[in-house]
Amino acid sequence: MNIRAQICDALPGWNGRLAVHHICYLGDGHVHRAVPYNALDPKVVSKKIELMETVGIDVVICTVQGPWATACDQDVHLIATACAQAGMQFCLLLDPGGMQKWTPNLTQAQITANVESALNSPSWQSLLASTAYVPEKFVLDFGTGANLATLATAFPSIKFLPMGSGFSWISIPSITDSVKRNAAAVAALKSQNLSPFMKIPGLCFSFDDSGMPLPAGVQSQAIFDADGGVRNLAESVWGGPARVMESFAGQFFLQQLAVTPITAPIIALVTWDDVDEQSSGPLEKVLAELHMVNWSAL
Repeated sequence: MNIRAQICDALPGWNGRLAVHHICYLGDGHVHRAVPYNALDPKVVSKKIELMETVGIDVVICTVQGPWATACDQDVHLIATACAQAGMQFCLLLDPGGMQKWTPNLTQAQITANVESALNSPSWQSLLASTAYVPEKFVLDFGTGANLATLATAFPSIKFLPMGSGFSWISIPSITDSVKRNAAAVAALKSQNLSPFMKIPGLCFSFDDSGMPLPAGVQSQAIFDADGGVRNLAESVWGGPARVMESFAGQFFLQQLAVTPITAPIIALVTWDDVDEQSSGPLEKVLAELHMVNWSAL
């Protein structure tokens, strides 16, 4: 099943690249939902890329938390290497928590300085210089709070894409009725995609972030597992009420596709492996099942 080819058929006139959003922090030791592998094993990363290739993925958008987030930084470098070997591309998406160094109440100037420090680091300079980095030099900003105008001046070769105008992301409205909730989400996505600066519109098959890890506040995967792996399914993994977007047997995806601009150079699937939010399945889980991947045997 080649998803890219199917999107091309469904969107006559679009012949761009297909991307997936990849979560780079699954190997950080924090609580994650049913991850069956060491995310920092090069063989696992190679298998991830291989599965992406089977469905026509061209670009991997890596959610990064900064060179100070050691496991996350190792992950993106492994992805960059695997993309280069496979003839694929990658780019960076700035995680707000990481760019704020998980410190509350930072000023915009402080957050901007953190992003500048990350982009100037030898680790990230090597990523940006990779032959596998998207030629447009896109860096996506997931609402970090940084001053993108200041960053654009400091890094003239980089094209910073703000969420909601440079790239789009599905929203989850606070509406009880699931049909109306999906319709409102698609309407919001359409509004984002109408931006004249839209470069990477997003598509999401489904979403379900229910399952707050217990005991409340637990962060260690080892402690969570030792305590029985209990979750509160009424609460989001991030706190607050759980958020759910139903697939409706694929209709939700088609509704989003109908508001996707054919002029976009890249269309992105949200997400490949965000197991905590279970956005789009996640796709990796579904494909690993279909291809009968035995992660422990790699």
